[in-house]
Amino acid sequence: MARILLLHSALGLRPAVLDFATRLVDLGHEVDAPDYYEGHVFDDEALGIAHRDAHPEYFEHVRGLADDLPPDTVLAGFSLGAWFAQRLAAKRPRARAVILLHSAAPARGAWPGVPVQVHRHAVDPWIAPSDVIALGSAVTASGAPFEDHVTPGSGHLFTDLDGPDADQAATSAALDRIDDFLTAATGLRALAVRPGH
Repeated sequence: MARILLLHSALGLRPAVLDFATRLVDLGHEVDAPDYYEGHVFDDEALGIAHRDAHPEYFEHVRGLADDLPPDTVLAGFSLGAWFAQRLAAKRPRARAVILLHSAAPARGAWPGVPVQVHRHAVDPWIAPSDVIALGSAVTASGAPFEDHVTPGSGHLFTDLDGPDADQAATSAALDRIDDFLTAATGLRALAVRPGH
């Protein structure tokens, strides 16, 4: 079981985010899925991005939410939320793992040894494959595991089952892979902090 901070995309806390959180809870995890958009939800990507751009304070709000959680909390998110999760993880070396759904960027400086798992479409207009490779190199150089799960096809938020890129099979596979990754990451962290070592 892991404690997970699950951050929504630029579209806000849509029903698909809550459904994903519920499915993680059904797998035995404890999930916090805050509405850092304060009730604003969008169906249109351009409107969601415009809202994000008008509120640069959202990241600091999310950082405050993370600060109230245990240091080993898993940081996870969808698109914008994944970008926030990655930024948070870079300063939280005790995080159990970071799960990046539909987003990955090169690490800013040395990676702090936090395991990373990425989920993306083969062709995603918001992800450059070279960025994923750069992140993977930084993560593995830190000694942490890195996984990059690529769903065939093109699109962005395949886990938003109410959206245009919805893929139920890929979403279910992502949930299984996340559960397996967190189980492995839990074992690695336990070894890392075992008394006498």
